[in-house]
Amino acid sequence: MLSVRVSAAKVTSAKPLAAAAVLLALAGCAGMSEQACLTSDWRTVGFEDGSLGRSEATIGNYRKACAEHGVSPDLEAYRAGHADGVQAYCKPGNGFEVGHSGATYQGVCPANLEQDFVAEYNTGRRLHDLEWAVQRIDSQIANNYREQENIRAEITRIGVSMIANDTTTEQRVLMVSRSAELGRRYGELTAQTKSLEDERVVQSIELRDFQQTLAARF
Repeated sequence: MLSVRVSAAKVTSAKPLAAAAVLLALAGCAGMSEQACLTSDWRTVGFEDGSLGRSEATIGNYRKACAEHGVSPDLEAYRAGHADGVQAYCKPGNGFEVGHSGATYQGVCPANLEQDFVAEYNTGRRLHDLEWAVQRIDSQIANNYREQENIRAEITRIGVSMIANDTTTEQRVLMVSRSAELGRRYGELTAQTKSLEDERVVQSIELRDFQQTLAARF
């Protein structure tokens, strides 16, 4: 089995999920009603899990929950539905979408479909990672600017307090020390932001080049 990372998938089921199956999906290990355990179409539940890239082992959650009501899921029906759902999930185009969403591939694809699926998944995941890298930098730069704004505001307040008539000498000494500390932090943020901006240029170019490579495929 090829080793890759992933998480959820955006897949459209070939048929609607029954209400009882929805209860199962939402309940997981948290428990479910006896009615849901008794009335669920286990083939439909299996198809839904398979089409979302969930492992066949997911039925273990249902087994545990339904055991509290003395009910056993139909394992064969679940497996049959899951196998059909996996066929829908393991299409290469969906592999790209799963990777681009940052989802986790759980190794559900059969050998005859996995290679193409994983190749597209890795491409989508690469795009996701490049986009995330730029977003992470933008977020850090924004945080730095906000912190610097707070520093400027605090220094202004200190300046007002230092010239107040009721400020003691001891308080002024502390304020001077605090101002110096804030000034050092402000300088650190300035240098850090400059480094982040340089890194963003590199990451943006890499993202743009990869996007152009993808565009050339179509």
